[in-house]
Amino acid sequence: MTGTAIALVLVAAFAHSTWNFLVRRSEHPEITNWLMAAAGGVIAFPFAIYLAFQSFPGLTGWVFIAGTVALHIIYFFTLGRAYKHGDLSIVYPLARGLGLALIPVFGTLILRETVSAVGALGIAAIFIGVIAVGSSSGQGLKVWLEPRKLLADKGVMFALITGLVIASYSNWDKRGVEYVEPLLYMFTVQLGGALGSLPILLRSYVIADFVGVMKTNWRPVVVGGIAQFASYGLVLTAFTLAPVSYVGPFRELAIVFGILFALFILKEDVGRQRMAGAAAIGAGALLVALAP
Repeated sequence: MTGTAIALVLVAAFAHSTWNFLVRRSEHPEITNWLMAAAGGVIAFPFAIYLAFQSFPGLTGWVFIAGTVALHIIYFFTLGRAYKHGDLSIVYPLARGLGLALIPVFGTLILRETVSAVGALGIAAIFIGVIAVGSSSGQGLKVWLEPRKLLADKGVMFALITGLVIASYSNWDKRGVEYVEPLLYMFTVQLGGALGSLPILLRSYVIADFVGVMKTNWRPVVVGGIAQFASYGLVLTAFTLAPVSYVGPFRELAIVFGILFALFILKEDVGRQRMAGAAAIGAGALLVALAP
């Protein structure tokens, strides 16, 4: 990975963990997550108009935009539902971790990318760290051998679905930014995903709930909206500079930041195993960054 790509993904990782922390800390995670997505889209609107005039997407670009919006509708819904039922220190590593496991697989099989020995070692270290973090409560590692018990926890179930979606849109978007300017692409993701997921959320909430959360928590919503847009916008830019098989796993350094937020601010029972897993993720991310 180039120095520019590394810097972009580092900032993106911190921004991503920040908005996930703000969502989990909220009393209404699903609504807060939606408001952040909508706020990010509104804030970015003037820039999107400018970029659209500079380089308006062609038909192929709109196909990729439609596909990523559909995937992000699912993403925004499942992530918010996961935080409604689970802790940050469990949901975040699981969601990011499954995506991590599948991104290089999709990248090599679909995009025909190659991964060096150093990169593969780093990816393996991150994956081991994620497994350690995800199994650090309850039955431990053996919970992965009992799918029914694993999926009985709604926080875990929705986190795993989110991870599958993350891997899917990461590889899809790697191709998408070849046809659409990355920040314009991100704008369509943010606003399109928010608008598309609203009807789903309105089955459980009413408009007054959204207004109430916005009135009482508008600062975290605005900060989170900016962080949402920045986090993935920077990753999309990094996709133009480095393979998705490297950018995706290196981005999982965000898990380390998430664990620290959970430990020191949310006061979750993180424990030594989750900390060790976070350390493995950090070491793996460094290897990926140094990989040729």
